[in-house]
Amino acid sequence: MKKLVLIIAILTFSLGFSQTEKQSKIGIANGLIKSYNTSDFEELYSLFSKHYQEGKSLDDVISYFKRYQNAFGNIIKLNAAYNDKGFVKFPFQFEKENKTLVLKFNADNKLDYISINK
Repeated sequence: MKKLVLIIAILTFSLGFSQTEKQSKIGIANGLIKSYNTSDFEELYSLFSKHYQEGKSLDDVISYFKRYQNAFGNIIKLNAAYNDKGFVKFPFQFEKENKTLVLKFNADNKLDYISINK
């Protein structure tokens, strides 16, 4: 009986932890979208890991996202995320077209990778 209670407690903790982690990643994606829609690219840049920032300057990030804003407008809807080989993918809707936001998080829930795909 004690083993059963212990197993249930461990499973409950594990499920709760994974839900919290998932919510945290959704929160980061929502923060990224808010920063994108308000053209606050410095705030958006702060979501990136130090490793990612070493490879991409703030000017690179501004140029990348402004190109999407000019072509497709703001992001108006974020759909449920799914995992694919270590990447978290969020189908979403620009004002003019549907795309997929592809993110990879490090252990500190900072972004190590970002891409906007068809």
